[in-house]
Amino acid sequence: MRLTSVAQNSGIWGSASTGACSILFALSTDGYTQLRSKEIVGDVHSLAWGADGRSLHALDSHASTTAVTSIANYRITEEPSLDDLLAADVLANVSDASQVVFHPTDNRFYVVTKATNELISAYLQESANATKLPLPPSRYRLLPTSLDASQFHTTSLTITAAKDTLWTLSQSTRQAVVTLFSLNTTTGEVIDAVARASWAGAGEGQITAAPFGSGNVVAVTNSPTGYVTLLGLDRGLLENIRGSESLAGHDWLMRMDLEVDNQATAGSAAPKIKSYGRTALDEFISMGEGVWVD
Repeated sequence: MRLTSVAQNSGIWGSASTGACSILFALSTDGYTQLRSKEIVGDVHSLAWGADGRSLHALDSHASTTAVTSIANYRITEEPSLDDLLAADVLANVSDASQVVFHPTDNRFYVVTKATNELISAYLQESANATKLPLPPSRYRLLPTSLDASQFHTTSLTITAAKDTLWTLSQSTRQAVVTLFSLNTTTGEVIDAVARASWAGAGEGQITAAPFGSGNVVAVTNSPTGYVTLLGLDRGLLENIRGSESLAGHDWLMRMDLEVDNQATAGSAAPKIKSYGRTALDEFISMGEGVWVD
């Protein structure tokens, strides 16, 4: 489910899927009044709002060909009906997509794929009654060559409130990997992968960015099962004595080196993912997505 900050569209927006057919719906914020709904073909279980708060994008996770829709783009009006479909755009050669997000300042969007463990970045050109992808999407590998990618699946991604980093979460039955990409804050273009970290544990985790813009902080729920994990970006600046200490209970997070061509230049300190700690809510429960309250 997704919310938007636009006053006219302040309801709860979501989707439900059978795997082949999906319902998009909107509820009042108290959850009791159904405002509108629309049935569409496809396996839609990820929604994203465009930067203007008027464009709703529904990701179809089925394999994409020239005849199969991957993203349905809606222009939500003052009196939204979910009949105002602008266009259905196809991401060529993208299969098994698991989640989509849009950059907060522009029409650039990002998709992660479950089977191939890729980050897909593309720009959506939008007008009053049409959308199109003017350029082929860019692709980025999420896992290092030292890991067997066939054992992993990528489930989640998020953009922090600072708008300059994007985080992805990939998992196997024994390990979780978080990869951090730097972004152009104005255009949303991916600059490079700048940090990666890992820990042991199975689960179907979801990663969610904190709403405050002063820091690049994310939370991971259900990775491993029953844990809430808080991570942040250490930009590699000079640390004080306390910051450089090895804190008890934080040694579960292991830094993973990026490929050689992504390493920092000699004499500079590379950014890294740091731990703010984690807590076990229950060792037997299976959690879903988490939300932040600012």
